[in-house]
Amino acid sequence: MRQTTVWRNEWRLLLADRAPWVLAVLFTAVALYGAWNGRQWSSFQRAAVADIRRTDGERLGKLDSLLQRAEGDSTVSVPPAGALGASGATTHAILDVPPLGGLAVGASDLHPYYARVSVRSKASFMATDEVENPHNLLAGRFDLVFVVVWVLPLLLIALTYNTITGERDQGTMALWRAQPVPASRVLLAKLGVRAGFVLGVACVLLGLMAWLVGVPLGDPAVLLRLLLWLGVVLLYAAFWVGVIVVVNATARSSAASAVLLLGSWLVVVVVIPATVSAVVSAVYPSPSRVALTTALRAASDEAAAQGDTAVNQFLADHPEMLQTGVLAASNAWGRTLAQQERANDAMRPVYAAFDSALAAQHRAAALASMASPAVMAQELLHDLADRSLARFRRFDAAIDRHHEAWQTFFFQRVFGERKVRHAELASLPRFAYEDRSVGEVLAGQGGTLLALLLPTALLWWMGWRRLQQVAVHE
Repeated sequence: MRQTTVWRNEWRLLLADRAPWVLAVLFTAVALYGAWNGRQWSSFQRAAVADIRRTDGERLGKLDSLLQRAEGDSTVSVPPAGALGASGATTHAILDVPPLGGLAVGASDLHPYYARVSVRSKASFMATDEVENPHNLLAGRFDLVFVVVWVLPLLLIALTYNTITGERDQGTMALWRAQPVPASRVLLAKLGVRAGFVLGVACVLLGLMAWLVGVPLGDPAVLLRLLLWLGVVLLYAAFWVGVIVVVNATARSSAASAVLLLGSWLVVVVVIPATVSAVVSAVYPSPSRVALTTALRAASDEAAAQGDTAVNQFLADHPEMLQTGVLAASNAWGRTLAQQERANDAMRPVYAAFDSALAAQHRAAALASMASPAVMAQELLHDLADRSLARFRRFDAAIDRHHEAWQTFFFQRVFGERKVRHAELASLPRFAYEDRSVGEVLAGQGGTLLALLLPTALLWWMGWRRLQQVAVHE
């Protein structure tokens, strides 16, 4: 009997069995629900972004008409620069839905993906977010990443848990040793056919789901990103196949194999992330948002209570804001913004301490996530789909840059007591954000890929060695 004959016979036996088809139907149903959920959320986000852009366009259009009329008619009242910088001319900083957004919800339901930037402090127009630890990263909306991380391993286990132990239970191991093909290759073929069936169904379904959720497959860059996304799915599945081979070749019965594999799934997918979450939270507790808000309110109240003292101190620190050297008493916006910035100056050490604590927790969570292949796989899948927490942090940094440019533009006019002219609308600061390329994502996730690849390779080596021993000595 040749090796090809063994594989062919295994395929026939598998396809004649009802269990694989039942599991395939169940997996299809779960994948469809994940795809529907991802598509619904992405559609909601796109509709929200489109409505925001329409509203921003209408606001700027009205302002454009007003400023044009004011140039030819001195009776037309134009809002002061402070009012325009606070609301009249403001537009939103927007994080667009990525092409693969329907495959993963990620942190997009927890973090803001738009903010209406104004001359006021960032805290007044942008909601802030707590850090996500590895356990929280495994929670959230049901999407295709959830299906891959949680459901795919269970499907593999259900179809392969007794591939080798079943031969022990039936006492047919000696029959395989009598074949002209080495028994280890026969056993590997049995495992390979079953695992291959699951992975084949998974890849076909996930590719179909990508089309259903609206991934633009005609774009070469997007198609490459999707293929890499599927490659991570296969790498994660390969890890579980390695676990299955080792357990199958070690367990003494099918019942013991099932218990060990389900226990492994529970440890990798649930227990380790929960433990890591508890440890990271204990060692690097999240800085208190309540304390930060309280400190900001106290600083604002103090600056308001100081009145002209706070204004004068701010202007002494920023003399470039004044062209005349004196802030007119009638410049209400100038005084308001000066007090606000004085409060922000007092808050800078508090912000720095808060950001430092948050960054320390981010680093600890990223390092601790290496303990769980499930968290690593989910992080990779989110990053390739542009739904990772890191993307929102980059978006937040882009908002900071835009906010600074916006304040500079309007502060010069507020403190210089100048109106905004029609010609200046074209020079308003524009928000800019660009997602990372595939190469940048892979470079940034190189350590995570290696951390997932090494245990997978080790498990496959251990499984093959153990399989050869089983084929010879049992």
